[in-house]
Formats: sequence, C-alpha cells, structure tokens
Amino acid sequence: MFGNRQSELMLAGLLVWLIVSAGIFVLLLFTLIVPQHLLVQFIPECGWQAQFQKPCVFCGMTTAFYAVSRGDFTEAYRLNPLSLYIYSIFVLNTFCAVITLKHTTHFVKNLGAMLRSDNTLS
Repeated sequence: MFGNRQSELMLAGLLVWLIVSAGIFVLLLFTLIVPQHLLVQFIPECGWQAQFQKPCVFCGMTTAFYAVSRGDFTEAYRLNPLSLYIYSIFVLNTFCAVITLKHTTHFVKNLGAMLRSDNTLS
C-alpha cells in the first residue's frame, strides 16, 4: 500500500497531531469567545487541592488563559506562571498545524487517490 510501515505510522501520527491541534485551537477560541463567568460553572473543583489543601500545577490555569487572551500577562503570571509558556506553546502549535495542513493538503489528496486505486485493484 505505502511501501513500508514507517510511512503509515508517519501519516497516522500526522493525523493524530492535527486532531489534537484542532482541539487546542478550540480551547484558545473559547477564551476569546465564551465569557469566563459562563465557563467557570462547568469547571470542577481541583481534586488535588481538595485532597491535599495545596494547589496543583494547573490550578488557576483557566483564569490565567483568560488573562492572557485579554493581554494581561502580569495577572496571568500571578495566577499561574506556567500559563504564559503553555499558552505560547498552544499558539505556536496551532500556527504550525495550519502551515502543515496547508502544505500537506495536496499530499493527502494524492494519498486518497492512491488508496482508492489500491482498493479497486484488490
């Protein structure tokens, strides 16, 4: 079909990464579109904090993401110092996924044509 198993694994990895990237993009859009007071009611209490009375590494992340989306980086850092790094990684990942998707669209179309022709020969 593809010539070797490595090509199949690379394609599967690419598809999984693009699906995860779409989820990350939706998460970033949420902080821009959905008001924070509407989302807070759906976020459960932190189990770590409830059990150990100490905040976990991700405590305050949602509020910090909203602060970053508003451009309030100082508040985001105060809420959770990791939020700036994670938000930046999410934005960079989304940018890379869009670029990759743009460049691989032609490849995926050709791949689909190859798969259809392989199925008709089998």
